[in-house]
Amino acid sequence: MFKSLVRKTTPLIAFGVGLAAFPKEWRKGQFSDRKLLVINDSVLDQIKSTDTFKTLLANPDLKHYNSSNKFPDQHHHNYVNTGLLFGPDMMEIDPIVFIDEKKGELTSFYHLGDKLISQDGQIHNGIVSTILDEGLCSAGFPLLPSKKGVTARLSIDFKNQAPPRSTVVLHAKVKDAKGRKVVIEGYLETLPLNKDEKPLLIAESKCVLVEPKWFKYFSWLQV
Repeated sequence: MFKSLVRKTTPLIAFGVGLAAFPKEWRKGQFSDRKLLVINDSVLDQIKSTDTFKTLLANPDLKHYNSSNKFPDQHHHNYVNTGLLFGPDMMEIDPIVFIDEKKGELTSFYHLGDKLISQDGQIHNGIVSTILDEGLCSAGFPLLPSKKGVTARLSIDFKNQAPPRSTVVLHAKVKDAKGRKVVIEGYLETLPLNKDEKPLLIAESKCVLVEPKWFKYFSWLQV
């Protein structure tokens, strides 16, 4: 009985200790105002000039933000898109996100530099996997009871490899939401920058997002 109690309480205690050690700004959700993180202004201008972007921007039902605004400054170095892989010839713009939180529909834009390639000279599939995981989960979070969860399963069907220096767009949509479980499907493709160009499908994905039972005790936490 004692061992069972230890197994059940240790994760909760460890989480509480870790939370207490977090910066005050994280615990209170008081993120500082900051400018958009951009290294390649020309890419940002190209994205904003596309019909896809203009249509999303004109939709009043969509919330519009940049990925870095979801994390406090002190944790940026641990975040992939605007930290670990952000820089010249890597992730050169702060990913742009449009989301309908009620429907669980999300569209986000990225730019992949040529330092993110694998041995074959194309964008590494690990980068694509990370984008899909984070993007699909972001679409599903608002439909969970506490708006927080973890990836229980992620499946990816790679269709083509993304070329270096490509601008890509992620489309994600919640297919089923029941209680503490949300199923999201999505795909990643290149973004055509002119009307004569066709998108290249890079990968399709399905994610099962779940909210652990003990998350409800930390519903006040802004993450």
